[in-house]
Amino acid sequence: MTPLELLLVGAAGLAGGFVNTLAGGGSMLMVPALMIAGVPAAVANGTSRVPIFAQCLTSAATFRRAGRLEKDPTLDVAPLTIVGALAGAYVATLVPNRIFEPLLIGTMVVMALTMLLHPESLAPAEGTEPRKVLGKPLAMLLTLTAGFYGGILQAGAGLILLALFTGFLRYDLIRANALKAIVMLSYIVVTVVVFAVRGMVVWEAAGAMTVGAIAGAWIGAHVALGSGAAAWIRWLVIAMVIATAAWVLVR
Repeated sequence: MTPLELLLVGAAGLAGGFVNTLAGGGSMLMVPALMIAGVPAAVANGTSRVPIFAQCLTSAATFRRAGRLEKDPTLDVAPLTIVGALAGAYVATLVPNRIFEPLLIGTMVVMALTMLLHPESLAPAEGTEPRKVLGKPLAMLLTLTAGFYGGILQAGAGLILLALFTGFLRYDLIRANALKAIVMLSYIVVTVVVFAVRGMVVWEAAGAMTVGAIAGAWIGAHVALGSGAAAWIRWLVIAMVIATAAWVLVR
């Protein structure tokens, strides 16, 4: 890759890491940048998982140092997400991404309408006790499905997890973002292995993008921990849901 292409993917990693930490949808910056740099679409999907792994690791570490990363919710949510992601990543190496794009569009449209009509769905009332996953059939199914989706398509996966954690499990936005970081970290590492074994990672591009993603995630996590952040993060999430759906429609 040329220095200009490496600079492009590094900048996309910075922006994507920041947006993913606060909301989601950063893949629609990362994947197109990789494709502009000459990486085929299917391989770009796999390559983007490496910087996203680094971004999640940085975010999780930052939230942990701030005391906002909790052990029990992670152990409750992560196992089923990992199982679903492993299955989804394997399917993604066999079936072209375009087969799943209607799923992405439909999901994003439903989420956008829900959030626009009921923005309070992303903001549980203060003191709301979060719901458990393990032992609850519907919660287990939704968590498994979210992981499967993330294994197939990284685009929109963070938004879906955030919607699950706030809208259904009823975590507040800051706790949900911290939980999203560690849950995505736990399953992204699995999907990276699957894509790498299948030869669908361009490591030079992944390295450049990872540097940017780490910086973006660090900035994003500190912004999320700032006072009053939750109020505008909700609207950022809605904007990224709409943008992700629009991106898939016009690409």
